[in-house]
Amino acid sequence: MTENKKIDLEEIDNPFEKKIVAFLSNKGKCIYGEIFRELKIPTTRGQEAIYSLITKGLVKHIDKTSYIELASTVKK
Repeated sequence: MTENKKIDLEEIDNPFEKKIVAFLSNKGKCIYGEIFRELKIPTTRGQEAIYSLITKGLVKHIDKTSYIELASTVKK
């Protein structure tokens, strides 16, 4: 994992990924459905973005649940 890595929102090209990271930065842990609903992101696009963020080590699942949280901190 990339613990303690700083995420620069300006370096995230995908608009869905950028919205999700910003949302989690403000909200903390959250379930998938709430993210999609709050950000008005289509489910398929949201799932793809979250999978990509997990693969990059920027977000992670909390204890094998549907909750996810940032694995890093966002540069302010």
